[in-house]
Amino acid sequence: MGPRLLLCISAVGVSVAQWRRGLVNLRQFAPDEDGEAAFTEFLSTLRNVPVYILVDSVEEDYRFDTLPHAAGRDRREMVDRKLKQLYRTTPYATARLQARERGRRRDDRYLFAAITDVEVVEPWVGALVTSGLPIAGIFPLPTITPAAVSALGLGSTNLLIVSKHVAGLRQTFIKDGRFRFSRLTPFRGLPEGGLEATFAAEITNTRLYLNALQATTADDIVDVVVLDQDDSLRDLHRRVSETSGALRAQYLSRAQLQASLKTGADGLDPSGDALHLHLLGRTAPVENIAPPDLLEGFRVYRTGRWLLAAAAGVAMVAVLWFAVDLNRVRAIKADTRAATEQTQRYQALYTDLTRQFPSSPVSSTVLKQTVDVFDRLRETARTPETLFAVTSSALDASPTVTLESLSWKLARVADLASAFNRAGNTTVAGTGPLRQIGLIKAEIQPFTGDYRSAVGAIREFADHLRRHPRVAEARILKLPLDDSSKQSLSGSTSARAEAQVGARFEIAIVLREAGDGS
Repeated sequence: MGPRLLLCISAVGVSVAQWRRGLVNLRQFAPDEDGEAAFTEFLSTLRNVPVYILVDSVEEDYRFDTLPHAAGRDRREMVDRKLKQLYRTTPYATARLQARERGRRRDDRYLFAAITDVEVVEPWVGALVTSGLPIAGIFPLPTITPAAVSALGLGSTNLLIVSKHVAGLRQTFIKDGRFRFSRLTPFRGLPEGGLEATFAAEITNTRLYLNALQATTADDIVDVVVLDQDDSLRDLHRRVSETSGALRAQYLSRAQLQASLKTGADGLDPSGDALHLHLLGRTAPVENIAPPDLLEGFRVYRTGRWLLAAAAGVAMVAVLWFAVDLNRVRAIKADTRAATEQTQRYQALYTDLTRQFPSSPVSSTVLKQTVDVFDRLRETARTPETLFAVTSSALDASPTVTLESLSWKLARVADLASAFNRAGNTTVAGTGPLRQIGLIKAEIQPFTGDYRSAVGAIREFADHLRRHPRVAEARILKLPLDDSSKQSLSGSTSARAEAQVGARFEIAIVLREAGDGS
């Protein structure tokens, strides 16, 4: 937490201190026109500092009540209605959920706290609102006392904390670490002499009042802890120790408080409110009685701080990113310089080596072009190897087929039937891509004159060719006997003559390039 302004308002004035890892510049302002004017002038020297306020007043009220268990919006509305019922005349009121009861209904137990003397608070709060300083919260002074219990290592079940303030002697009862009750005995109206006896009697009366509140029983031991920040309450501690009843006195001197709270050598000197202002600087209590509209400025202030923190985080990330990129650019430049130097070395080595070469009839550019042309020719070159493999695979599956000849071409053809034109062996040029085409001439062996069986074997052989993944098309160009109904039949009916003629046929195939789809 950063710097902040701490106030303790009471009927005798206001104690003001700044917090910068400790109390600094603690001063007091009287509750009159001069004091309020000096306070306003003091506030004009401050800018954008959050304000935390303690109120030490006799006109305070603390009540405990049980409400049905609820959560969320229902709880807020129920608590707001209860606050309006209890405190109609003051806006400075709050409620805090302390525990859940152990009964069957497990209701919630609340502490309701309020400052009913609005006139004590309004002049100083009005000056703060006029100055524009953000008010972080207003807290009844005894609600900060539990922070002292943990800081001082007080672990008793029933604690009655006695402390001296500018406004009077404060008694705060804490049970099981939770605030339960507090009362202020003002100095005004008391005789100047014999204050210790009066305060000791007040403590005894408070002990009896705790029994009446059923906060304790008559047999419970109450530990009275005297916080003496100016070493003026030793006699009070002695008188409480001598009092009969269920009281056990404990005394903490100024030096002990300074050592436990780490306030510094003079941290508790300037004012009787310094101890509780120091506790407020360390941590703010939960019981904030400031109305919501009074806290609007602090919400804006806190949002601005969050935005500044987020912007600082983004800026830090940007700086780190820039540093990483800068380092990467430097590494790239270093790699570039190393690559350039290596290239220069290789170039010099190449120049030295080429000086020893015999003179070439052509330039290196022509040689490079020649090599490039050779590479392109090698990439586009085609051989009959694939056609041989396809034909061999089909022949293995058709043992009655005897190959007579196999022709292969790489050409653009418009019609597969005319690709191997027997008249002059010319190919009709097409406009498509270069394709590998082949012409298979074969016959059926042995052949006994059964053309139907021969034609079936030829068609089965053609089907074997078509099923090969590298064959795009296989077309039968010639059969030993055309069984089409459109053709006329001619020849001898002699089986021996037909066997001598044989069952020859021709099939043209187109190969698919490697990588083409089916």
